[in-house]
Amino acid sequence: MAGVSDPKIRWTILVTVALVALFPLNPAEAQDGRPIAEAGLSRYAGPDPVVLDGTGSYDPDSSGPLSYTWRQISGPSVAIVDANSATPTIAGAIQPGTGREPTPKLQGFTQTDEVQECEFELVVSDGELTSLSHSVKIIIVPYFGDSTFQLENPPFDPNKPTIIYFGGGDATSGDVINGLNGLPGHRWNNDAWNSLANVISFPSGYFPDGSHYEPWATYYSYGDLLIVYLSRVAPNYHQAIQVMGFSLGGNPSMDIGIRLNSYSDARYAVHHLTAIDAATRAQPMFGGSWDLYYQVVELFLSSSVDGEPCWIEFYYGSIGWPYEPFPRNDILFVRSGLGHGEVRDWYRNSITNSDMNQFNGGVVAGAYWSVVGPGKNLHLARSDAYYFEWDGGVQNGSMSFFSQSEYPGRLPEPVTLVGPVDVGDPNGFVFTCEESENAVGYELLFGPDPYRVMDYDIISDTPAPPDDVIATFASDEFWWTVRVRDPYGSTIYADPVYFEATQ
Repeated sequence: MAGVSDPKIRWTILVTVALVALFPLNPAEAQDGRPIAEAGLSRYAGPDPVVLDGTGSYDPDSSGPLSYTWRQISGPSVAIVDANSATPTIAGAIQPGTGREPTPKLQGFTQTDEVQECEFELVVSDGELTSLSHSVKIIIVPYFGDSTFQLENPPFDPNKPTIIYFGGGDATSGDVINGLNGLPGHRWNNDAWNSLANVISFPSGYFPDGSHYEPWATYYSYGDLLIVYLSRVAPNYHQAIQVMGFSLGGNPSMDIGIRLNSYSDARYAVHHLTAIDAATRAQPMFGGSWDLYYQVVELFLSSSVDGEPCWIEFYYGSIGWPYEPFPRNDILFVRSGLGHGEVRDWYRNSITNSDMNQFNGGVVAGAYWSVVGPGKNLHLARSDAYYFEWDGGVQNGSMSFFSQSEYPGRLPEPVTLVGPVDVGDPNGFVFTCEESENAVGYELLFGPDPYRVMDYDIISDTPAPPDDVIATFASDEFWWTVRVRDPYGSTIYADPVYFEATQ
């Protein structure tokens, strides 16, 4: 936040809160045959009750069935229903029944303007011994009102990445009734995208936080709304989330990334943002400026979670030409001569159209680098090296450099792993990959799980595909991949592969 000079922006940015760890404290190791309590993963709550999950608790020696005891240890007082079950319900309060309706009712949590944390402790017993306690946090997010969204292809699949799409809106500045609202009826509405990702859109429209309709108005409430939803449907989510905004939708899409990342929770972090002819905050006709726009850009690019770099791609048509040259180029800009709505249609079509979806020597954009494309593991460097131009229509054409002499960057080719190659015991294995076009460095990475590549150990860093024979390993089981980088610092890695040294 230190780089934000506009006090109106500072006023609307999140108040710093104590951030919650992604996972609760590790359960205690078994001691003298004690059972192990597992209180589950941290969760996010809005107005509705939340179910805790202690089903991961276990008894190492299976000496008897487990009993459960939950209690609240911190935070605003809430009600616990079925506190002696593996899955109690947490609610704001219990409303007693009446003569006409004798069944008690659960009341939702009381949301305020700030993040609230409640912590709960679980102890389990096998009838003879009692576990050490294990705790979990419930984060009650700020009030988000009547904001709504739609999952276009239910049910939510936790094994797929997620795309969040904000359509166009009414950017009339200063009109408190109509200004800066998302127009109803806008959906992403594409079968190819829906088959590969969970697609969330806002067909009832969207509105700024509070009653602020100036260009600096924020849309953080939609981030709070979505983290509650994602926490409910995917409490252990490991897939990527990409936010896309068309036209005015660029404002809420940027703010969603900032807000979700403010929770510092890698399960629901956003590192890839796609702006589609979307720079309302930059346009003087709506009261904006490039200074205002780039202050918000900097907030997003600086909101990295767990070291995963954030990056932005920006597609624009002829409506953006009067604003060239853009004062900042650590974004992947893609220029075209398309009309406003056609830029959106081009990006939507890029998932299936061969003219748009070929590596093309690293001069490629669109769905190729999306969370469902072959380049999904790209991390764009903050460099002014990349600037492409599309020559064609919404269905076919070709991609080239906007100005190769000024912006010579070609993006690195997705990595194809090879091996591990068994060179004969006891000499070990070679973990390598095919040569990646435009790569100048190859990092061999080993890690404990397939998801947190940012935590992997760098085993070697070479200018060509790794070829060292590795015979000793820190662990008998691990995941491995190769990450390459281009001359400007952009990187991409292959999906990690499991390896068992004793196989």
